[in-house]
Amino acid sequence: MQFEFRPIEAGDGQPKAAKTYSELRDAIITMKLQPGVALQEREICAQLAISRTPMREAVLRLAQEGLVNVIPSGGTFVNKISVRDVIEGQIVRDALELRMVRLAARNFDSTHERAFDLLMFRQQEAGKRRDADEAFTIDNEFHRQICAVAGFPNIWQTIHAATGQLDRLRRQAFPKEGFFDEVVEEHAAIQKALAAHDEAEAVRLMKAHLNGIAQVLRFVMASDPGIVSDEQELALLDVMIAAGA
Repeated sequence: MQFEFRPIEAGDGQPKAAKTYSELRDAIITMKLQPGVALQEREICAQLAISRTPMREAVLRLAQEGLVNVIPSGGTFVNKISVRDVIEGQIVRDALELRMVRLAARNFDSTHERAFDLLMFRQQEAGKRRDADEAFTIDNEFHRQICAVAGFPNIWQTIHAATGQLDRLRRQAFPKEGFFDEVVEEHAAIQKALAAHDEAEAVRLMKAHLNGIAQVLRFVMASDPGIVSDEQELALLDVMIAAGA
């Protein structure tokens, strides 16, 4: 395992298991830990300066999200991007985020403008630098903010827990030609619809934004097919999107 973690800093009140989970998940999402890599428990614990207990709690959460495969007495390995799990994550996002963006359009007022303006500025700056990790983080913050404006901030945690494999795919799309600009333009259009309290337009734009995942999946499969499993399930994603599911 070539990627090295920095020691976890204490003092913010967050449990070490949660911090360990976040560190490992981020490394898997960004492909710093590649599919097939074994998680060396002792090595990672030493790097993060933690005991085995938070490490094992974090691995359990990652396994529940389908990001790692724990083989009894055989080790823990990073999974490939599962198309089936991507589809499940997409279903969760469709079901929850379309409701959230409608409510956000209904609730939006001038107090929310600054937060969105700041996110858009940061996203544009990340795009100029072609900083894929930062752009991806801000992308998620934008969607998290929509849940907050909708009045249900905890819904984002439900989405986050169900979309690990989908997040890996989304993160791999940022090197795609023009993708930085596409995301900025789509987010700007959604923000405009929210500010105008146009619920129908906000839902339409969000649905189009989310449905771009099929194109992203094809891009990743063409550029790095070795990181994707059960490719035959792509047809199911096409059917789901075509049916408006």
